[in-house]
Amino acid sequence: MTYIIKTDALCKQYKETTALNHVSLHIPKGSIYGLIGNNGAGKTTLMRILSELQTQTSGTVLKPKNLKIGTIIESPALYPTLSARGNLEYQLKITGYSGKERKKRSARLLSLVHLKDSRKLVMNYSLGMKQRLALAMALVEMPDFLILDEPLNGLDPEGIKDIRNVILELNHKFDVTILISSHILGELQKVATDYGFLKNGKLIREFSSSDIADEDLETFYFKNILS
Repeated sequence: MTYIIKTDALCKQYKETTALNHVSLHIPKGSIYGLIGNNGAGKTTLMRILSELQTQTSGTVLKPKNLKIGTIIESPALYPTLSARGNLEYQLKITGYSGKERKKRSARLLSLVHLKDSRKLVMNYSLGMKQRLALAMALVEMPDFLILDEPLNGLDPEGIKDIRNVILELNHKFDVTILISSHILGELQKVATDYGFLKNGKLIREFSSSDIADEDLETFYFKNILS
């Protein structure tokens, strides 16, 4: 099996707190990998290290050279007094795109995340609209690997369905490997092909969707991880 990213004995120490304890993670290329664990398990710390926003205390991250990574971790950085197109064009400008390229690419990205362009300012967006815009911002360079930290939090059923469909389209149509952290296990099971369970900074188990067959993911989690 080809892995797009792996870690070997990854550790992260904050003074007296061990956030990650010898985590060896394996994310298959082309997968949607569900990262599961309770609050404080180390999920966000792991994702920040994989996205190069933090450095580990010890251990290694193994990935292809020049791997393009997109991230939505914690609150997305959006400009509330700009429209969706304004946010995207500004991001594209600082990335180096010309004026004509910015307009064309921002329109394509808005279409990709199913967000209609308008003059409405982001400060007036619903949470679901902000999440879709954040996704578009993370896709400016069309990454090989996309990291999403709790992308479904606070969304209504329609918003959850929208984000789920975008995730599946990115994976199936554009071959983007995706790492998702989510507490909504029923929704995660609808998209994920592989899983990793974190508990108290340790990777307890990795498995694929075929390993749980017809079993409910939430039941599997409580039976095998929290028992």
